[in-house]
Amino acid sequence: QKQERNRKWNINDRPDHEKEREEKPDEILEMIKNGEDPNQEAFGPWSECTVKVDRVQKVERGGTTVRYRALVIGGNGNGAAGFGIGKALSPNEAIIKAGKHCKRNVFYVDRYLNSGVTYDLAGRHNSCKVQIRAVTPDYGLHGHPLICEILKFSGISDASTKSHGNRNPYNVVYATFKALMTQESLEEVALKRGKKLINMQRARRLGI
Repeated sequence: QKQERNRKWNINDRPDHEKEREEKPDEILEMIKNGEDPNQEAFGPWSECTVKVDRVQKVERGGTTVRYRALVIGGNGNGAAGFGIGKALSPNEAIIKAGKHCKRNVFYVDRYLNSGVTYDLAGRHNSCKVQIRAVTPDYGLHGHPLICEILKFSGISDASTKSHGNRNPYNVVYATFKALMTQESLEEVALKRGKKLINMQRARRLGI
C-alpha cells in the first residue's frame, strides 16, 4: 500500500497537461521582472490626462499643512476608463499617486456599435446632473469638454452631452461615470424582457 501511495503521488506519473500547468512560470511576475506594466496587457494601450491640480490646506494643532490634490482620468479607448484622486506634498507626487489610483479604479463600458451609447444616460452627484444622449453614427462628440474627454477615453465617439447645476470638475467626473455605469447592452435588455434579439432585416423577412 505504501508503494502504491508513493506511485500515486509521484510527479513524473502525472498527466502532461498537469505538468505543463505546474512548470509554467507566472506571466505577471515575468512582466514585472522585465520592467513591463501588466496593466498594459490587461487593458490595452493606457493613456491618462490630468484634469486639475489644487493646493489644499489643513489647519492642525501644530500649524497649517499645505498639500496638493490631483484629479486624473484615463482609459484605453476600447471600453475601459477610470479616474483617480491623489494627495501629496508636491504636485508631481500627487499626479503620480492619482495615476496609480486611476489604473486600479477601472470601469468597463458596453458600447453600441463600438462607438456610441444604446440609449440616453443620466447621472447625478451632489448638485451636478450629467446627461449623455444617444445619437446617430458618425455624429461626433459635442457638449461639455470634460465629459467628452471621458467618453473619448472609454471609446465612445458618438454622443451629445450636457451638464446641469454645479459644474465642479470632481462632481462632473463622478456624475459621468455614474451615468456610464447605468448603460446596458442590447443583449442584457433583451434578456431582462425575455425577448429574443434579432436583426431588423430578418424581422422584416419573417413578417414580425
